[in-house]
Amino acid sequence: MIDPMKNNAEGGSYILEELVVWPFKRKYERVNLTVQAEMRSPSKNYPYRGRTVTVGQGGCYIEVLETLEPSTTVEVVLWLNGEKVLATAEVASIDRHIGNGVKFVHMKREDAEKLKAFLKAASQQTAPTVRAESAVPVFEVTRFTPASA
Repeated sequence: MIDPMKNNAEGGSYILEELVVWPFKRKYERVNLTVQAEMRSPSKNYPYRGRTVTVGQGGCYIEVLETLEPSTTVEVVLWLNGEKVLATAEVASIDRHIGNGVKFVHMKREDAEKLKAFLKAASQQTAPTVRAESAVPVFEVTRFTPASA
């Protein structure tokens, strides 16, 4: 049994998803994977930028500060080794000010093939968490304030 109060053998903390018992079976397995991602909602004129926590052929979880409500349709962009993969998705879950789980509802065949190949390669890695963001700059939220503030 996993003790959530102890660290794993590599010296890091256990991944939270390993401690969660999901009440359902996913159609596609998820891989613990950090890649740059963005969501675009038709109701906003700017993208929500963040990073994934888990990714699978059927969807992903994206950490973002400004979250969207479930059932919202969004365009999702994942940056996989510097290549853009685009999907139409539906927000499936929300953790306010932490992130959204999204379910892919449509993806072009070429993008689906890129994602499948990337996930296959990532799942064969021996490292506990695969980092795939080296070719893409990190996005950060910046708030501008007047100089007198």
